[in-house]
Amino acid sequence: MGNDDQHGKGKGTQLLDRSIAILNMLGDVGERGLRSTDIADALDLTQPTTHRIISALERHGLIEREEATKRYRLGLALFALGAKAADGTGLRQVAHPALLRLAHETKDTVFLMARSGFDCVCVDREQGDYVISSLTGQVGGQIPLGVGPASQAILAFLAPSQIDAILDANASRYPVFNGLSRDEVDEALPLIRERGYAIDQDRLVEGISALAMPIRVPGRDVVGSLAINMTSARLKPDRLDGLLKHLGREVALIGGAVNPLDVAVSR
Repeated sequence: MGNDDQHGKGKGTQLLDRSIAILNMLGDVGERGLRSTDIADALDLTQPTTHRIISALERHGLIEREEATKRYRLGLALFALGAKAADGTGLRQVAHPALLRLAHETKDTVFLMARSGFDCVCVDREQGDYVISSLTGQVGGQIPLGVGPASQAILAFLAPSQIDAILDANASRYPVFNGLSRDEVDEALPLIRERGYAIDQDRLVEGISALAMPIRVPGRDVVGSLAINMTSARLKPDRLDGLLKHLGREVALIGGAVNPLDVAVSR
């Protein structure tokens, strides 16, 4: 292979890495969006390079610019791709009836979460009777693995070597979530494995509580988690056992219905 070919491939890889970095940045800031100058400064890029990458992403609908503010946000084409990815695994289709049942029975909001690399992604959600805020927001939202019960329920049941690698990679990302630390996440995992579920009461978001259980398939890694989010006032001690029974029933049904040969999560 000639030097020119190697140089060209190197440049192509670099542009791809920068494009993904921009998409991740815009995903982190959400609706607020970013100006091109903000992106260039954060990634230490020149304005011409930033403009070239942004123009390509915008042309493909992966990002969009609001004319009034001149800020860029993730585009709807990404949502469409995310929906296709979720449906392609089979997990969303199998689990959706469970979300409907849980939301109807509990009146709370139910989330289906799956792992994507070092993150946990909301694959599906069903709104209950009570509108509440959540860390992931709508379908497609993501948080670092280890943040919140839904992602901890997945993390706790991965292989120890994977857990350590994820905790190390995400350690610098944790503190923005109400001072969460790597050690705090690590110390919570053994109890989650022992109980079979994860719980958060006011730790990450004041006034919000959540329960989550892993979705496990025989012969497979944990493929996701099912979570119920609610106001903390609704998570009374005498209600906890009933919610756990509902969750346990549904994750067992989902785990039994997922094809063990399907690839359900991204690595």
